[in-house]
Parts: sequence; structure tokens; C-alpha cells
Amino acid sequence: MADYQYIKSLFLKFLEDKCTPEEVAIIIAHLKMSDDADSLPGVEEVRKKLGLLPTMNEQRADEIFNRVIGRDSQSQSGNLLPARRRLSPWRKHWSVAATFLGIIFLSGIYLWYHDFTDTVQYATSFGETKKVLLPDGTKVDLNANSEFRYSEAWQEDTIREVWLEGEAFFSVVHTQDHRKFVVHTSHDFSVEVLGTQFNVKSREEKATVVLNSGKVKINTPKQDKAQWVMQPGELVEYEIESRQVNQKEVDTTLYTSWRNNLLLFKETSLAEIGLMISDNYGYEVIFKNDSLAQLHFTGSNPADQLDLLLKTLSRSFNLIISKAGRQIVVEENP
Repeated sequence: MADYQYIKSLFLKFLEDKCTPEEVAIIIAHLKMSDDADSLPGVEEVRKKLGLLPTMNEQRADEIFNRVIGRDSQSQSGNLLPARRRLSPWRKHWSVAATFLGIIFLSGIYLWYHDFTDTVQYATSFGETKKVLLPDGTKVDLNANSEFRYSEAWQEDTIREVWLEGEAFFSVVHTQDHRKFVVHTSHDFSVEVLGTQFNVKSREEKATVVLNSGKVKINTPKQDKAQWVMQPGELVEYEIESRQVNQKEVDTTLYTSWRNNLLLFKETSLAEIGLMISDNYGYEVIFKNDSLAQLHFTGSNPADQLDLLLKTLSRSFNLIISKAGRQIVVEENP
């Protein structure tokens, strides 16, 4: 029996654009197989999430239903599906849901799901890296806890587009016809290049680009309508919440050494190191004293030896650093 509360939570989670590809696949599978409407969110729940009330007639809701469960507008015999018919309780509930969710939700699930299923996808788990070779010869190094995809219909005469959630280093091949290469992130923040080497990191708090060679153009979200041109040795950092952009010169090796299984730190705060550990290894880092987060560390550590890094930090600052489940607790040594 389906866990109705779980399925309903996924529907509502989708409204906030927080579903993973796996969770969207669960929603689609449920829509295809279930005859029970209890797992669909109620009208008031949807209205509360959306904050609006789009309208849709029953016929349009029926069309969306057919598309989501994978039916064509014609039956196998070639006859059109009837526009009006007696609906089962499940279908009635669907029509009500479609009326209130409209294109934003139901069509969104369909299009979003197929956007992922028609792509070549790569993903890494915590502490794992992966190398990817694109059809044009471009090389991609995917860092830990990251997802990367590109269209199966990779065309030689169109813009080369890829999508990234997490962190990756790109060695982009320059084509004879000067075709653009665009990296899209989940924050509507994109990097546009012709041929170059750069690192892109897109996490919850910020998106960061570090340019090793060549020249790139940064496009910030539509509401900002800003473009930034980068030169080699520069970093551009986009703060998601404040929508602030910072551009400065940096030592690029500090940001790309992970490709060689090495973490480099130069006057890096423990707060920043804690965030990196959370992003790349999946641990929540808790500082018992806020002042500990402001300590700064310079050094190096193999990227695949987290315990060694914790031991090094512990000895360097005379700290007690312990693991408890998926948490790492940092406290002063009395």
C-alpha cells in the first residue's frame, strides 16, 4: 500500500521546486499506477503553497492527465479520446487538482520529468568524484555530491548546453564554428564560453566560477539582468539570497586542486571548511563555540581522507573534534 502522506509531501515539495529527479520519478510512477486520490494534496493545501488560483476547465485538466500518464491525444485505433465522459472518483479528484494547480504543477511535473529522462545524466555521492567526456571532446571533472546532465540530442550545429547542480571543472573544446558552451545552474545563473578551463560550483548559498584560462561571460538571474566578463585568475561569486556579485583575483589552484585528490587551504576559516565538509561529505558540522568557526587554517589534505583532515585540525588548534552519526562536533579542549 502506498504511503499516502509521503506521496502527498512529494507533490507539495514539487511546488517549491525542491524535488530530486528520483522523487519526481516516484510521483510519475504513482500517477500511472494508483487508483486512489487520497495521496493528492487538497485544494486548500495547493492554494496555500501557490498563493494564487489559476483557472482551468475540465477538458484542459483531462488533457494534462493524459499527457502526464503517457497517453497520446489519440487512442491506438486512431480515434480521438472523448472530451467529456463520466469520471471515476480518482479522475474527478485529478480534475479538481488540475484546476487549481494548472500548468504550474501538473504540466510542470510532466515537462520537468521528461527534461531529465531525455538527458544523459551523471551523479556522484559524498566523497566521490567522476570524469565525464562529452560528445564534442570537452572534459568534465565532477566533484562530490554533484549532478550533471546534457541532452541526448547533442547537435553539432547548436549551442552546447549542460546543467550542473554541485561542482565541476570544465576543459571546453573550442569548435571551428565558434559554438558557445553554456553551463546552467539551478539558480538561473549560467556561464557562457567558447573554449576555456574553469570551475563552477553551485550550492544552496552561492554560485562560484573560477577561471583558469580563456574568457567567460557570466549571466546572473533574469531579475538582475547583469552580465560579468571574467579574465584568467579571477573568481566571480553570486550570493543567492542577497543577489550580490563579487569579482576578484584568486589563486585558482586553491579552487581546483580537488581534481587531483587534494584539498588546499590558505587562511581558510573553519566555517568555510565546515561548509565544504557538509557539501562534499554529507556531514553537518557543529561548532560548540562560534569563535571556533572563525579560526583560520593553512595547509593541505588528501581529498579522500576526511578523518585525517579532522585530526589535523584538532591538533593544529587543540580542539576536540568528534563524529556522532552524520554530525561532526567541534569544541575546545579543556
